[in-house]
Amino acid sequence: MGERTKQVITLSLPSSMQHVDLLKVIVTEILKETDFTEDIQEQINLAVIEAGTNATKHGNEEDPGRKAAFRLILAEDKLTIDTEDEGEGSTPKDTETEHVITLTLPSSMQHVYLLDVVVTEILKETDFTEDIQEQINLAVIEAGTNAIKHGNKEDPNKKATLEFTIAEDKLAILIKDEGVGFTRKEVADPLDPENLLKSSGRGLFLMEACMDSVTYESNGTIIKMVKYKETPEP
Repeated sequence: MGERTKQVITLSLPSSMQHVDLLKVIVTEILKETDFTEDIQEQINLAVIEAGTNATKHGNEEDPGRKAAFRLILAEDKLTIDTEDEGEGSTPKDTETEHVITLTLPSSMQHVYLLDVVVTEILKETDFTEDIQEQINLAVIEAGTNAIKHGNKEDPNKKATLEFTIAEDKLAILIKDEGVGFTRKEVADPLDPENLLKSSGRGLFLMEACMDSVTYESNGTIIKMVKYKETPEP
């Protein structure tokens, strides 16, 4: 499978069969990073879909308030996939009208493309227009890139976590890194003439332009972005 250190990607999904497709899409993309033959990739994909279906349908009884977690570990010589459901008797954490999907990535730029894959699939559950979907996608990729590249300094021992909350009236996205943080007001304004040739601040500017709300917490290591189905009152 080529030289690589162990990398772990985790995905937490509501226990709804519609989300098993998201697991399939992510695994398909991750397998492209490996040296497995096409036949072996198909076998792995089939096994993952079965595991995801069992965790969702039988373990959690398709209760969207319960979570099914999937941990994909890429090593030099193998791919390991751990599956965990909450099972009978667990207390649902989501509401009937609000679902949460969580993705955790190693701090490597090679995984940024997975953000596009995940967001594209999640947006299929919403009724945002195509233009709005493109804005959300751009904002998420910028936020994820900042978390990995600037927040975590591409340190493979640090993780970037993205939490997508799908509600009736909005899509809320939380991005968390393990870096030292930053102060938003100290980041250069990219629209200022003296900063036109600088790259710093452009990602934050795009996020704020694309989303209805962007807030910074924990010294900038947590960013919360919201896009409403309808324009909120001023």
